[in-house]
Amino acid sequence: MRYLVYIEGEPGLDAYRLDHAPRTDLSPVFICPFIVVTGASGAIYNSMRGIQADDKGSVMNMGTYRLNGVLDKQCPLLFEWRDAPAAESYQVTADGDAVSYLSDHFRLDFGIRDYRWIDAGGRLDVRAERLGQVCTFWVPVQPGYEYPQMLRSHLGRATGTIDGDSVTGLFMLDYIYSTPGALWTEMGMLTKLHNVWLNWLVEYEDGGWEGGYAWRGRPGTGFAAAHHCVEGTSTARSDARIETRHTHRGTVAQVALTLGDLTVELDQRGSLDWPLHTCGTVSRISSGRTIRRSWNYTEYFPLNWSAVADFQAAHRALYGKPPSFRRLMEGARVDRDQRLVYDAGTGP
Repeated sequence: MRYLVYIEGEPGLDAYRLDHAPRTDLSPVFICPFIVVTGASGAIYNSMRGIQADDKGSVMNMGTYRLNGVLDKQCPLLFEWRDAPAAESYQVTADGDAVSYLSDHFRLDFGIRDYRWIDAGGRLDVRAERLGQVCTFWVPVQPGYEYPQMLRSHLGRATGTIDGDSVTGLFMLDYIYSTPGALWTEMGMLTKLHNVWLNWLVEYEDGGWEGGYAWRGRPGTGFAAAHHCVEGTSTARSDARIETRHTHRGTVAQVALTLGDLTVELDQRGSLDWPLHTCGTVSRISSGRTIRRSWNYTEYFPLNWSAVADFQAAHRALYGKPPSFRRLMEGARVDRDQRLVYDAGTGP
């Protein structure tokens, strides 16, 4: 497949609006902020939201979690759904400093270099500063890809509090674009392009830092977009190599990333919406510098995920809402061919 990955110049505030059009045939179809942070207590936390996830008028809450070290089972929620609903409508406002997405339960302020996220009545309150430049990949319409696909990724360093625990770590904001009017679930990113994606951030004992993201496309795509950022300088790459090691159930347990001469090893410390997301720390990096603190977030889509997407769409059409994801995954495992399977007597 053909794709382009590149570093952008400094964005303006218009780049955070719902009517932003980086190309005439593109508009935002999914906006996704997320964090992986470590508290002064030693706990690792994750939180993620998705604007326009299932429909244009709602924001999905993927949940906030305190990792428990278990990989083959979903972490328990830190905030109950009554404090941070799974889906709700939202408003968009703008001033000279930020474009804001907000509801009764959350507020997301996206500025040119600075961001703020308040959730669950203030139980989560995080500020972030962008590190390096915005890194973008673009997949044009071509045989097998009926929708154009673009992702603009912002890497940041977060500080704040979660339930009073002072936290520091990784912040990411992804703007995903496709054909105006399309839904994120229709554009094929999850079913035709995506296999493994990860991001990472390392703070060194000498005060420096580096991080970025990397992709492993589905077999045969050759998709290997990556962003590598070292102390303010970003480089776009297309040579990422990602190897994964899995538990008996098929959960990603460790990831090895290679970018040219750089190798990074990521250890996973907990599972979120199993089997899709795990997060944890960087256990080793070939830079020769001593790691002080580190974070990673890994996303893994089994190769037959289109069957799950079809089931979800059918359930939504019949009942007006998606099925319970946790119940849908009960009894499932991912086999050595990277396919989600159900043993006899189990299944949705």
